[in-house]
Amino acid sequence: METTMNASPQTLPFRFHGKSGEYFRIWIVNVVFSILTLGIYSAWAKVRNKRYFYSNTELDGSTFEYLANPVTILKGRLLALGVLAIYSVSVWFIPWSEPVFVLAFIAGLPWLIVRAMMFNARNSAFRNIRFDFNSSYGEAAKVFIGFPLLVILTLGLAYPYFAYRYRDFLVNNSGFGTTAFDFDARAKQFYLIYIKAFGALLLLGLLVSVILPALIPEVQSADQLPGGELPAQSPQLMLLLLPLLVIFPLYMVIGTYIHTATLNTAFNHAHTTGQRFSSNLRVGRMFWIYLSNFVAVLLSLGLLIPWAKIRIARYRLENLALLTEDNLDGIIAGEQQRVKATGEEFAEVFDVNIGF
Repeated sequence: METTMNASPQTLPFRFHGKSGEYFRIWIVNVVFSILTLGIYSAWAKVRNKRYFYSNTELDGSTFEYLANPVTILKGRLLALGVLAIYSVSVWFIPWSEPVFVLAFIAGLPWLIVRAMMFNARNSAFRNIRFDFNSSYGEAAKVFIGFPLLVILTLGLAYPYFAYRYRDFLVNNSGFGTTAFDFDARAKQFYLIYIKAFGALLLLGLLVSVILPALIPEVQSADQLPGGELPAQSPQLMLLLLPLLVIFPLYMVIGTYIHTATLNTAFNHAHTTGQRFSSNLRVGRMFWIYLSNFVAVLLSLGLLIPWAKIRIARYRLENLALLTEDNLDGIIAGEQQRVKATGEEFAEVFDVNIGF
């Protein structure tokens, strides 16, 4: 449903105060303890990670909260491991049971995804009001089973539609307290993103088809060398590798464009009555962050992972804002009254949650 905003809504920017040095201490303890406890501590590690990023994300002078109990997450993971053990034993002794387990997993996947989203939403809060997520099994099955099958049957042509319906599913089933979110984007906006990306890929393919044949005669001249092999630092070999060194970053740019454009579109079309998000991520900046993060993590053998996570979180959040027609304090106060009046309390749904 389309909504309109006043001519000059109040802009409330998100702020991120996380620091790589602080987060590194949390991250390294999480890694070490998770290894020493054979993964048991990973539930506490997840909660510590989320609480750090939530508590360092600020909107209008207040930060977010992550309220999940790590014991709940651990129980869910142990349950998942139990199911995996049953599957392994059953397949070992009864080989024909494997297709049954696979079909059962596919059938149960939408339910698992909904419960996980519900768990994360209901354990996230802002100013003592929890977020929410609700969806029927049929709707989730359509998104996570039906549309992927459609993508396969159409040889990928329906993928932009799947991308649109996936984000529509996430937003339209989410809420803040008693207030539901709406998503007013259209499928054609996602098709336009992928058409542009596909056009860039075609141009890149054309460039490769022109450059590589021109270099082949240079490489074939290696036959005239003793042994017919290219020296490791020969000009011919460098000429052959040059297109690859250029093409790989260009592929990364295209992938970054798709990711950035879909994020901006999803946020810019998510709203409630009187409030709308505004995302202003830039492809060039996102590409540089992803590329430099990749190089830094690779060269540091993973020790700069916390630094990389802090960088991308800061850029994403500091280019996100909430546009609101009314004072946020008044909106929150009204929402608190509605939640109290309806008697809704969002409990941790362990009994049906898998905790991921």
